[in-house]
Amino acid sequence: MLKKIFLRIENYLIIATVIIGYSFAIFFPDNYCNVLLFDNHFLISHLEATIWWAIVLFIPFIMHYALRKRKKGDATILAAHVIVTLLIIFTFPFLYNTAPLILDQWHHLTVPPPMFDRWENINYYATLLMLGFIIIQFAFFLYGFVALFEKADPESSSESFS
Repeated sequence: MLKKIFLRIENYLIIATVIIGYSFAIFFPDNYCNVLLFDNHFLISHLEATIWWAIVLFIPFIMHYALRKRKKGDATILAAHVIVTLLIIFTFPFLYNTAPLILDQWHHLTVPPPMFDRWENINYYATLLMLGFIIIQFAFFLYGFVALFEKADPESSSESFS
């Protein structure tokens, strides 16, 4: 049974996410993601981010499971979805660990320090990465929905009635 769990690629959406998040929570316990969103700063720990990722990825996990059970969907697309999703998730902690510590007041200075510019660039790329993640999950959900509910070819269904 354990072998089947590790052979199904959709399981890596949850397993790998939890492992990387837990590893970062252990090795970088004092490090937080300092996120600027809608002109507000949010501090998010790696453990909170891991819980969020696991909850968000539960929907694609269920879609992978349903496609596998009904034997629908292209294996290449399913594998590519998991690999790209995990690459994005693994990129976030590394991206935020390279970000310098900043102060909120620096945003209002006439000439902010160079570290603020670097942090702003990292936050910009993280925002683009998150947007890409959302688009990929939405596109995969649409693909899975269409694959699950598409009808069989009319030729094959007419042959089965003969």
